[in-house]
Amino acid sequence: MEGMIAFAGGPNPEDLQKMFMGMGFLASAFIVGAAGIVSLLGILYMTMVVAPNATQRLSGALRERNVLSFFAGIPVLGFFSVTGAVLHRHPALSALNVVAFGVVLILSFAAAAEDIGRRLYWACGKDGSRAAHLASGWLVFAFGALFPILGWFVILPWVSLSGMGSILVGLLSGRRTADPVRDIEFSEK
Repeated sequence: MEGMIAFAGGPNPEDLQKMFMGMGFLASAFIVGAAGIVSLLGILYMTMVVAPNATQRLSGALRERNVLSFFAGIPVLGFFSVTGAVLHRHPALSALNVVAFGVVLILSFAAAAEDIGRRLYWACGKDGSRAAHLASGWLVFAFGALFPILGWFVILPWVSLSGMGSILVGLLSGRRTADPVRDIEFSEK
């Protein structure tokens, strides 16, 4: 503390408060940036390494049936809300519920980001790899979700619920058909 007082040029409390707030802003900006990078790397890892076939199937289900995926996401969110309310007094089960919801959310964001990126590349008339689709889709989604009214109340809920619903739609469509999900934008006929 004495170092901060000496650096500020004396014991002026307003200058110390401004310096402290500036450091807090820098620390919070670093934490938000690090969380964004870690989430992007987690989604890349989930898509490319852990469950590439699942995220491709979910992305295909989201691409083919996006409105149905949105409405199917409401019961998924309701399920985790109800299990969270029931298990809130049991810390171990509640933590397990939070981890399961996190995995479902990462899978849904990976599918949604891949779908957004694929549509973005398709709109530009370009081809791209899955990693390029995922990275560009995640950046567009993350940038859109930053805006207060439109991003928080339209883009974030739409992408979250439709991504979670694509898990149900992808699982149900995977049982019904034996064909793999094809890319409808780039299919050659």
